[in-house]
Parts: sequence; structure tokens; C-alpha cells
Amino acid sequence: MKSKKTAILLAFFGGICGAHRFYLGQTGKGIMNLGFGLILGPCFALYWLLSSNESFDNKYNQQRIQREQMNTQKEMLEALKNK
Repeated sequence: MKSKKTAILLAFFGGICGAHRFYLGQTGKGIMNLGFGLILGPCFALYWLLSSNESFDNKYNQQRIQREQMNTQKEMLEALKNK
């Protein structure tokens, strides 16, 4: 699961080289960020700092959340079958 705090720190300190984009799996944007990073990195850090954890998770952790929900449902069904 991607960490909002890690993304903020990478954007703030490594924004010039697009480190936050590579961390979030956005390789194309990371490469583009190499050219514009000095301006964009701190902007993204501020944006994520001010945004909610829910909006961050919905954008960057959606597949992981869905996978965890499916596993929980499978475990619940298995527990019901064993009763």
C-alpha cells in the first residue's frame, strides 16, 4: 500500500527528479517531472498535505484496497462454510 506521508516527503525532497511519481507507479509522469520538478514537486507535496487520506487512497491505493476487501470476503465465506 502506498503511503501518503512517503509521497509527501518524496515530492518535497525529491520532487526535482520526480521521485514521488516513480514511487506512485507513474513512470511517464516521473520522467516528465524530471524537467519540471523544481516547481511541481513542492506543489504536489502541498496538495497531498492538504488533501484527505481518503482521496489519496482512492487515487493511488484503489487496487490494493479492492484486493484486501476481496480477501476479507473470502475469509468470511470460508468461516461461514466451516460453521
